[in-house]
Amino acid sequence: QWGMIKGAQMAAYDARYIGVDFDDVRYDLVARAMGCHGERVEEPSQITPALERAVKSGRPAVVDVVVDKWANLTPPDLENLDAVWMEGCELPW
Repeated sequence: QWGMIKGAQMAAYDARYIGVDFDDVRYDLVARAMGCHGERVEEPSQITPALERAVKSGRPAVVDVVVDKWANLTPPDLENLDAVWMEGCELPW
């Protein structure tokens, strides 16, 4: 599921949400199918080695990190989250 988006929808729309629950999508396999480096990790200790392998591959990469689906539903600072989402976007206004 897309936890942060779900949390924001639940907060804004009286605990209702739509389009954010998914059954175990394997983003790592999608990346591999597109010729990219794809890797899935399930333990925190696996993250750094996976990132190192991703960089070393020299290709676009996806490191799919499995987390508890209810963890961190709401970011602590929505303004900073908005800045991250919009990074690199040029808006016409």
